[in-house]
Amino acid sequence: MRSKFAILFFFALSFAYGQGNYRVSNYSLAIKGTSNLHDWQSNANEVRAYGSIAADANGLKAIQSLSVEIPVKTIKSTKGSIMDNKTYDALNANSHPNITYKLEKVTGMNQRGGAYDINTSGYLTIAGATNRIDLYVQGKVGADGSISFAGSKKLKMTDYKIKPPTALLGSLTTGDEVEIVFQVTLKQY
Repeated sequence: MRSKFAILFFFALSFAYGQGNYRVSNYSLAIKGTSNLHDWQSNANEVRAYGSIAADANGLKAIQSLSVEIPVKTIKSTKGSIMDNKTYDALNANSHPNITYKLEKVTGMNQRGGAYDINTSGYLTIAGATNRIDLYVQGKVGADGSISFAGSKKLKMTDYKIKPPTALLGSLTTGDEVEIVFQVTLKQY
């Protein structure tokens, strides 16, 4: 009898707080970097994201889980296929086909007007190397119940054991630091 009560209690609690499973409905993700000749940018043409989030008519309540996956070979450069192939080689795409992020915890969430300032920590895996990162994002709940997150993060390739790519017999070198700029919208399913 207690187990039936517990199940009903948790079901009622999740219904009252609007907890649900969400997946990506819209996104943009750019990787920006530098070289000794010019700045460059690559864009992800596929982003998969899933999460368990509590929200209601009054806004965002909690983020219980969030996972993001980017297939490496969907990343395309504005500089063309030669740069794409250098990127895939640097990221060891054949052995590690996805870049992943897994939320560990939300360390702070403050509502500011119609938006949320959210601080998180989680695990980012690139080219088989995993590092714990702190990430600040802005969140917003849409009129349709969708939840959007936007932010950016600067990273060093060498922190993930990636050798910054070179080209033209080493005369073109890329900088170690890149910036990931993203916007992801999730809808309940």
